[in-house]
Amino acid sequence: MSDFKAYPIRFTGEVRTLECNATFQKEQPEKFKTYIRFARQNKATSVVTCQSQKGGETENKRRLKACGSSKTDNYWLARWSHSGNEHAADCRFYSLWADDRQGEIYDSDVLKTVSPGNFRIKLPTGLQQKDASIRSESAPHKITRNPSSRKTQPAMKLLGLLHFMWEQAEINHWHPNFDKRTRDDAWAAWRLKQVAEKISMGKTVLKSVLLVMARPGTQEIKNNWATIDAAASSNKRLIMITYLKPCTNGEGGSLNGTLPLPQAAGFPSLDVPADLIDRLNRSFARELGDWRRGQKVMLIAETDLPVKKFRQRDGKPVPYNTCTVIDAALMTVSPRFISLDSSWEGVIEEKLWQEKRQFIKPLRYDGEADVFPDFLLKDVPGREIVPLEVFGMNTPDYLERKAVKLTHYREKYGEGNWWSWDAHKADALADIPAFPVKG
Repeated sequence: MSDFKAYPIRFTGEVRTLECNATFQKEQPEKFKTYIRFARQNKATSVVTCQSQKGGETENKRRLKACGSSKTDNYWLARWSHSGNEHAADCRFYSLWADDRQGEIYDSDVLKTVSPGNFRIKLPTGLQQKDASIRSESAPHKITRNPSSRKTQPAMKLLGLLHFMWEQAEINHWHPNFDKRTRDDAWAAWRLKQVAEKISMGKTVLKSVLLVMARPGTQEIKNNWATIDAAASSNKRLIMITYLKPCTNGEGGSLNGTLPLPQAAGFPSLDVPADLIDRLNRSFARELGDWRRGQKVMLIAETDLPVKKFRQRDGKPVPYNTCTVIDAALMTVSPRFISLDSSWEGVIEEKLWQEKRQFIKPLRYDGEADVFPDFLLKDVPGREIVPLEVFGMNTPDYLERKAVKLTHYREKYGEGNWWSWDAHKADALADIPAFPVKG
């Protein structure tokens, strides 16, 4: 994209704060360079931030790194890792991917920026159903976690789409100030709908076919009904995002040929094929185990074209909509809607929340879970980010991957500049290391 632009840069030091607008950066490059050099030489007391978007909970929002080389007397700014989507979409520091390794999962045409802040995503099955009377003859979806048959994937699966929406909505971010807000189902649905306005599959805007969790008596139910009617008239499939009905005391812990949805007001009646249930049981066994233990598990599903049918009620035909679910994926989340890849991660996420820390949960999309850190601390003085790793097993294969990961951290961050916990050890819960001291 060629229409990136320079936004004002703010330098905050111990003595004063100054802001350099785009004109200053262009017309006085040497003076601007001296500010960057000073910030680099005084890292402990200087903060550099991009002003592409106003507001933000802390000075770490849209934080920039002062980089340079004393040998060439060249100094420049760069964004902090996992902060690219904090910037305005037309900002020169904006990034489509929070981590470059996420982009390596897919073919180059799977996710495209079509205009500032707007994206086009390729799914395995498109949203436009060309022939409403004939179901797709293509091979059934195969839900896979860690594909190894090809280097990159030709489409983004539903789990990847859910992660992308979570990340664009910054639901995977946590700051202590968020406790002042209400992070409930309605909030999450609102955030997801906002993001869906910016995503298209082919010529279909995701928001036009998206059903989100809704409570009885709310406007969102009517919005869901309108979405179903519009999809039926335009021969389009639906995308649904909600969560599984929580289990209590292990009761009802089986899908039993259906998807138990507590907040599905305004949703169509669902026909869930047995093979899809089997695939969910195989590919999302951990998430289903979390669900049976009472944790919140999000569901994203794609359906075929909604069909209107009639049932008899008090001797009169009453219309209702029904859909066949053709694909689905699950994601465990904490009470704060932070994605969790293990029960041990849940322990650490809870501890981070209780200690009022600022952190990010990196999302793996359709890639390998052990490629990314479990969490990233963002409130350690003088440090861009601090990776947090939970090592939950000690099998030979796992220990081999652990060694590779620790080598990566040593090379990228320097010895000792990360945190880890060996959760597999005896009495591990009583021996969780202290987190790095926050500022």
